Amino acid sequence: MIRTKLKQKFWDFLNSVCFEPKRLIKIIVLSICSVVVVFQLTECFQKLINPPINTHSRFELNESMLYPAITFCRNPPYKYDVMQKYNLSQHPKYANAFNNFNFNESSLDELFREATYNQSDYFIQYGLDGLSENIEVIGSMHLDMGHCFTLNPLVTTNHSWKQVGYSILLMHDMRDEEYFLGEDLPGWHIFIHDPAEGFAENRMQSSGRVEYLFMEVDEEVEVKLTTQHFYMLPSDENQCTTESEMSSTRCSELCHWRHVVEKVGCTGPWMPGIEGEQCHTAKDTQQLIKYYKVMEDIDSTVCGCYQPCSSSIFTTYVMNRKHFNITIPAGQLWLYYTSKMVTIVEEFHGYDLTQFVADLGGSLGFLLGLSVLGLIGLLEKIVELIFIRRLIAEKRNKQKVDSNFEKSSDRRQDELSQTESSDATLAVANIKQ
Repeated sequence: MIRTKLKQKFWDFLNSVCFEPKRLIKIIVLSICSVVVVFQLTECFQKLINPPINTHSRFELNESMLYPAITFCRNPPYKYDVMQKYNLSQHPKYANAFNNFNFNESSLDELFREATYNQSDYFIQYGLDGLSENIEVIGSMHLDMGHCFTLNPLVTTNHSWKQVGYSILLMHDMRDEEYFLGEDLPGWHIFIHDPAEGFAENRMQSSGRVEYLFMEVDEEVEVKLTTQHFYMLPSDENQCTTESEMSSTRCSELCHWRHVVEKVGCTGPWMPGIEGEQCHTAKDTQQLIKYYKVMEDIDSTVCGCYQPCSSSIFTTYVMNRKHFNITIPAGQLWLYYTSKMVTIVEEFHGYDLTQFVADLGGSLGFLLGLSVLGLIGLLEKIVELIFIRRLIAEKRNKQKVDSNFEKSSDRRQDELSQTESSDATLAVANIKQ
């Protein structure tokens, strides 16, 4: 019974719609507008859940100048006479160098400690803003670079120029001599990087945030420094971390070392902080060096290492290189800002709740506003002009045809009457005769 009533109401509705064009037009227009509004609101909800990210850059006049950390690595990194003492014929980064190394008498730790250069072999003097107390010196051991030292700034400066920047006087033990393991000139590898990130000799672990230059012995170099600060938002496409307990460079380095040690089973002197005993055979050492190189590009995200969301990129420009000559082989580096202007690039969400409310109001206004009513009225007028006029014209044509038919019928009736009258008159005349 209920189903029959529903069917009857449905058919009544269809009949009313079919016989009322205005109502049909209203339903079609409102349906189309409703579909459009639902589509717009779906997009708005998606943007509210996963807002797009926009980038904004600006320049600031910084009153507090933050200086980068500078890491120095000597070239050549190892002492030739000590390497001969331990029967090493070539650089330790080559696995074959340990073919004749006597592991029964010496350890790898003794070799690297004695064959590399310490802090007193590097620096004559150094300072930031004129004071050595403004710098912290940290040493680190590396397979390729040997014993390197990083100068971390402990203060910021209020001014810019040569007098308040880095002033570093380095010493060496050779002049214009061929490196016994290659054709490189004696000097220093200089890496300029964010103090929070630290230094790693693997370029993949540094992620391109390190500025590099080489300074030869007996050379004085003046370097201009500029800074860019980047503030990124974490997203599915750009996975970064806001945690600052450990640098991403150090995390990636430790991840690399752990995978190598798990593969080989022993460690080397250039892997401090990794659990396990040092390699004590030539075979294990050669395997360690092999996998240390092969696994350099390992994906460190498996260890939870992500790039920092905020970082500073230091860009350098060598303004002057000239000869520097004192009684001993040495080199002088000046690194400073020439301007307080810094570039800040930051990301922000391009869609928020305020914009969502505005879009929601606009969509509902499109559905319920005067524009839709005006559109309905316009369509109604079009329907009236097209369909109703056509119906009126058809009705008039029909009336005209009916009128013409009636006139022709009357004319024929009159002619028939006249014909009958003439026939009757002729019949009467014939009878009289």
